[in-house]
Amino acid sequence: MKLHFLKTKWSDIIILQSGDEVAVVDTGFDEQYEQVRDYLCELGVKRISFILLTHFHRDHYGNIPNLITDYQVDTVYLKRYSGLDCTTAWGTEADDTYRQSETDKFSEMVESVQKKSRLVFAEDISVIPFTRYELKLFSSENSIKEIYEDKSCPETYHRIALSENQNSLAVFIKADGKNIFLGGDVMDYPSPHPKANHVCCRIAHSINEQIDIYKAPHHGTVHTACEEALSIFRPRTAVITNEDAYLKENSDIYDNLRKANPDVKILLTEKENVIIDTE
Repeated sequence: MKLHFLKTKWSDIIILQSGDEVAVVDTGFDEQYEQVRDYLCELGVKRISFILLTHFHRDHYGNIPNLITDYQVDTVYLKRYSGLDCTTAWGTEADDTYRQSETDKFSEMVESVQKKSRLVFAEDISVIPFTRYELKLFSSENSIKEIYEDKSCPETYHRIALSENQNSLAVFIKADGKNIFLGGDVMDYPSPHPKANHVCCRIAHSINEQIDIYKAPHHGTVHTACEEALSIFRPRTAVITNEDAYLKENSDIYDNLRKANPDVKILLTEKENVIIDTE
């Protein structure tokens, strides 16, 4: 399998390639479509096996409408939007107008996908087949709604207190003897609610294997992978969809990665595409 992490900052565009088959995990902002289309053209892509959306933020869902219009896309796997997020995709405070706008966009996307492709909601599955490989999904439930309605935790009951990143999927793939972790925007915040408490760390304990190719969650920002999670994963190669200057000034990810594995190779998509072949 080849993994193509396209050149970008603050968005995710990942192409999986196995022989003649291609799949896309997150699609970047809609204004990045020319870049995505040109790259797919270079690969000679006419058909996409599937698109997987880790969560409903526009730096991930932006090009789904364009791709299903211009390509034959067999299946689109969507994570349902909660409509209960406290922050926008840019990290600013979300209000009812923003949440309604995103709710409308999600409804429009569902309708468009159903007209052109097969739609599967990620909450309903745990594994996605791709040629001879399998993508195992973690954090597939719509936990924001569950947390919002959980009376046993008064700190979060009927409170709009979580980012849509709380609903992000993470993906684990075994390919050609390599372990791959695509972290979406999974977070590692402490929280009074057990479903929101150190999500990435809990996923790491579930996988409990060293990771050869690690796509850092949420662009490598602080609170995306605690030392405990990384001590389990001990990534050999880490790919971060962000810029070096920001990470050095605002994040602890470089230090945490090197504590977990002093020999880790860190690659950024800031200036160029990152292509990794597992074979």
